[in-house]
Amino acid sequence: MRKGGLAMNFFRISLICPVFLYTAAEIQILINPVNLPENMLPGTQLSRAYDKDVAGKADAYRFLNKTKDFVIDASSGIITSTKSFNYETDPRRFLLIVDTGGVVRHVLTINIIDVPEPPDCTADPQFSLGTATLEIDEDYPLFRPLYRVTATDEDSSNGDRLMYSIETQLSGPKKGANSFGVDSVNGIVSLRGNDTLDFDAGYHVFQLTLRATDTTGLFCQGTLIIKIRNINDEKPQFEPFPLDTINVTEKTPVGEMIARVKATDQDEDSSITYSFKTQQGMFALDPFTGIITVLKPLNLDNPNNSKTYSLEIEARDNGNNTSTYMFTIFVENIDDPIICDSSFSTAAGVSVSVPENVPASAFIYMILARDPDPGQEVEHFQIVVAVRNRGNLSLESCTGTITINIRNVNDESPVFRYIPDAPINIYENLPVGTKLLKLTATDRDIGDLVHYEFIGTHKEFSINEDSGEVTIAYPLDYENAATPHSWVLYFRAYDNGRVHSTTGMLTVILQDLNDNPPQCIQDIYTIELPENTPAGTLVVSLTCTDEDGTVPNNNITYHLIVDAFAKETFTLVNNKLKIGSTNLDYDNAIFAGMHFKYTLFVRVSDEGSPVLSKIITIILSVSRINEFNPIGPTSAFTFNILENSPSDTLVGKITFTDADWPFNNIKYTIVGGILGSPPKFYIEPDTGVIKLLDSVDRETESHYKILVRITDLDNDALPDPLRQRRGTAQVTVNVLNMNDEPPVCNPPHSETWIYSSIKFPFIQLNCSDKDSPQEQLSYSIVRGNTKNQFTLWRLGVDPPALATTQNLQYDAFQGIRDPLTFQLLIEVTDELGGNKASQLSATTTVIVHVLPWTTTQATSSTETTTTTITTSVLIKISYYWSPDNWIPAVLTLTGVLFVMCLYAVAWCLFKDAPSCSRFFPHCQAHQQSPPALTAKEPGQGLRHGNFLNSDPKPNTNPNLLRGNRSVRTEEKTISQPSRVYDGRAIDTVTGMEYLFNSQTGEVKMLSG
Repeated sequence: MRKGGLAMNFFRISLICPVFLYTAAEIQILINPVNLPENMLPGTQLSRAYDKDVAGKADAYRFLNKTKDFVIDASSGIITSTKSFNYETDPRRFLLIVDTGGVVRHVLTINIIDVPEPPDCTADPQFSLGTATLEIDEDYPLFRPLYRVTATDEDSSNGDRLMYSIETQLSGPKKGANSFGVDSVNGIVSLRGNDTLDFDAGYHVFQLTLRATDTTGLFCQGTLIIKIRNINDEKPQFEPFPLDTINVTEKTPVGEMIARVKATDQDEDSSITYSFKTQQGMFALDPFTGIITVLKPLNLDNPNNSKTYSLEIEARDNGNNTSTYMFTIFVENIDDPIICDSSFSTAAGVSVSVPENVPASAFIYMILARDPDPGQEVEHFQIVVAVRNRGNLSLESCTGTITINIRNVNDESPVFRYIPDAPINIYENLPVGTKLLKLTATDRDIGDLVHYEFIGTHKEFSINEDSGEVTIAYPLDYENAATPHSWVLYFRAYDNGRVHSTTGMLTVILQDLNDNPPQCIQDIYTIELPENTPAGTLVVSLTCTDEDGTVPNNNITYHLIVDAFAKETFTLVNNKLKIGSTNLDYDNAIFAGMHFKYTLFVRVSDEGSPVLSKIITIILSVSRINEFNPIGPTSAFTFNILENSPSDTLVGKITFTDADWPFNNIKYTIVGGILGSPPKFYIEPDTGVIKLLDSVDRETESHYKILVRITDLDNDALPDPLRQRRGTAQVTVNVLNMNDEPPVCNPPHSETWIYSSIKFPFIQLNCSDKDSPQEQLSYSIVRGNTKNQFTLWRLGVDPPALATTQNLQYDAFQGIRDPLTFQLLIEVTDELGGNKASQLSATTTVIVHVLPWTTTQATSSTETTTTTITTSVLIKISYYWSPDNWIPAVLTLTGVLFVMCLYAVAWCLFKDAPSCSRFFPHCQAHQQSPPALTAKEPGQGLRHGNFLNSDPKPNTNPNLLRGNRSVRTEEKTISQPSRVYDGRAIDTVTGMEYLFNSQTGEVKMLSG
C-alpha cells in the first residue's frame, strides 16, 4: 500500500490447515411409503435402504425405534415383515426410523392396506361342512326361530354388513315345497308358511343352502338339513255303507254279526278303535274290529222293539283324533215259523261239515246255501231255515237249524296292501341300512305267515324275509361307473310251504348329489408378462372338471375375485383370464408397494346344491419395459451468467422427467456444442445442474451453446444400454457484461501546436472501452486547464475534440510574449449513469503549444520536437474504512486455529467410538501423496492441500493515493499460457473438489 507518496509493503500469509471434512450421504429408501396389503405372508420383502458410505459393511443398517413387526437386514438393508397383518385389528400405519450410524436418518412409512375378505361360516363346523341337521314336528309354528346362521366378517369394523339368503330349498321325497325363509339381517331361519308342512303329503326332509353375503359380493355358505317328524294329525275316515243303511230280519239271532264298520287313517302306524256315540241296548260293537252284532232279539212282536235303529259310531285313532259315522238299521218283519220235523227242529239241529273251498251251489244237505259275502271271514255258518205253509192264512211252520262247520284249507294267496306305482327316488351316498320302504302283504288263511324275497340278485338292496323292509345293502355312488342309475326290483311274497305266492315290481331311481367339488389341473399359477402386453391378451386358460354326473351339479362357473386396484386390469370370460381395458402398468407407486405383482383369485364353482367351489390363485409378475423417453418442459434452455464468475458457479439447471419406474432415474451428459477452449462448463450427471468449469470473459465470447444428452437408467428388464431411451436439450449460456475493462486512449499521450487565435477543435481524442459503448463514456479535463481556457467539444456519441474557449492573444495574457505550453490531463470514465462503485476510468495527457499570432507561419502540429513529456496522475480521494491487510489475515488465522483446536479435542475424545468413526478417522488410514505440481499460476489459491505465494504487482503509479478506485494507470500485461483441465475429483482427506490434467498432472483446487 502506498499512502502520501510513501510505500508500505505488506505480506500475504498463507496458512496450510488440513481440516478433515465429511459430508453425510443421504440414506435412500427404494420404496417409501410402502403400501402393504393385509394378510400378506410373513417374510414379504417391502423395501430396501441404501447408504453408499456403509455399503458392504456387516452391521450397517438398523431401526432406531424398536419393532417386532418388521426387520431390516443389517448388511443389505432389505426390509421385511415378520407377521401377517390384519387391517381390522392391527395398527394401520408404522413409522420406522432407518439409521446407518451417521447424522442423517430417514423415516420409512408403512401403510397397511385393507383387502376385502369373505365372510366366515365356520363358527358352526357342521353347517359349513353340510352336515348340520335338526328335526321338527310337522305342526311346527310359523315364524318361530328354528336355526340361526352364524357368520362373521372381519370387514364389519369398516362398515361391512352381511345379508342372509336361501340359495336353494329342496324337499323330499316329494319335491317342490317352499316352506322356509331366512331373515336377511339376523340370519334366523323359520317356517314361513308358503307351503304347509305335511309329512303325510310326502314332505319328510328339507335341504336348505344358506348364504351370507357382504357388501362387496363375497360370501360363505353352508347346508342345513331339516327332518320332519310325523305326528298323528289326521282324522279317521269311515267307509260308508250303501245308502247308509243295513237290512236285517227280526229273526236275526242274538250274537249274529250284522255288519262291520271300517275307518282308515292316513297317519302311518295309526290304530283305530270304535265305539257308539250313545249307549245301545240292541247291538254290540267290537272296538277293535268294528263288527256289529245283535245284542238282544229283534223280534218285532215285542212292542218295545223298533223297526229302525239309528246308530252313530265314533272312530278314534291313537292320536285321539275322532270322526263319527251315522247309519240306519232296518228290521224286516218275518212271519212265525211252522212246526218242522223233530230231527230238524231239535235244539241241536242238523250239523254238516264242509271244506271252506266248497264250490258254490254244491249239495251239502237238503238245503242249499251260497258262499259268504266277499270280505267276510267265516269259520262257522249257522243257517236257520223256516218252513212255512203256502197258504195265505196258514200260520203253520217249523223251524230247524242246520249247522255248517267250515274246515280251513290253504287256498288263499298273499295280497300286497300297497305297491307304489311311481318310481322311488333315492340320493346317492345314503348310509348302508337306510330303509327305502316296507312291503306289506296279507294272507287270509288262518295261521298262514307271509314271507318276502327278491326275484333275482340285487347286491345294492336287501329285503327282510319276515318284515318286508327293503334297505340299502351297498354304498351307492352316482359317479361310479359300476353303479346303475336305476333298478327294477322284482319281489315275491309267499306263504308257508310256498304253496301260494304273489309278485310285484318296484322301480328305484338313483339321484345325483352334488358331492364332488370342481377339480383343476393346477391350483397356483405363477406368470410373468411385460407391462406393454396389449389389452385382450390371454393370461391363462383354466382347465377344471366336476366329477358329478348330472346337470347342474357338474356345470362349472368361474368368478374372478380382485381388489379395486386390479378391477379394470383383468377380465374373466368363462375360463379364460385376459388383460382388460386398463393395461398393465409397472410405472405406478402403488404397484411398487405390491412388489409389482398381482395376486388374483378365481373361484371355480358348480351349480349344484349346496354349491361347491375351489379357489385358484394366480400370481402375475409384471416386468418393466422402457416405454417413455425423458422429456423436459422445453428442448431449449437459456441461462445468463456474469463474466469473471469463479469456478463452480451455478449456471442453471435443466430438469427432465421420465415416467418409467423408477421415476426420473436419468443421467445428464454434455455431448457437444460451443463450450470454449478449454471447456468452460460441466454438468452434474444426476441433477442436471450446469456449473462453471473455468471463468468466462464476455469480451472473448458472449454466449455458448451446449448440447446435453439425457439418458434414462435401469428402466427396463434388460440391462442397459439395450433399451435405453434418450433425449437432448440445447442450452444457451449468455455471458453478461461486467465492468472489468477500463477505458483505453490511443495514444495515451499526444502533443500538438496551435495558434493563439484558433477557435475551433484542434485535436480529436481516440478512446474506447471493451465492455462499454461510446455513449457510456464520459470525458472531463481534470488538470492543467488554467482559467478554463480549453473545453471538450462532443457531437453525438463519438469521442470529443479539444477546443479553446477564447482567443489566446497577447493582450489576453499580460506579460506573456513567448509561446506558451499547456499540459492537459483528461479523465475518461465508463458506465455513464451507472453504479459509481463499479466505474473504471483512465487518463490521457494532451500537451498543447500555443504559438503567438506574430509568427508568420505556424509550425506544423505534426512536427516532432524534443519536448519532455511528464506523466501526471489525477488524484481523487474517496474516504471509506479499509482495514490494513494484516487485520483480516490475523482474524482468519485465529479462527482457523480455534477450529483446529476444537477438532483435535473432539478427535481425542471420540476417535475410538464406532458411531463416530466417519467423523474422526485415523490419520494413518487416509495418508496419500498429493500429486506433484508442475506449474505455478499467479493468484492461484489452494492446490490439493498446498498454497502458492505470489507477490502483488508493484504499483507503477507512485502518486496513486489509497482509496482512489477510479483512477487506473496503464500496466503491462503479462501473458500467461492457457491451462486445460480434463477431469474433476474429490480429495479423500480434505473432502475438497479439484480439477486436474490427466496428462500433465497439474491440479487446481476449487473453493468449497
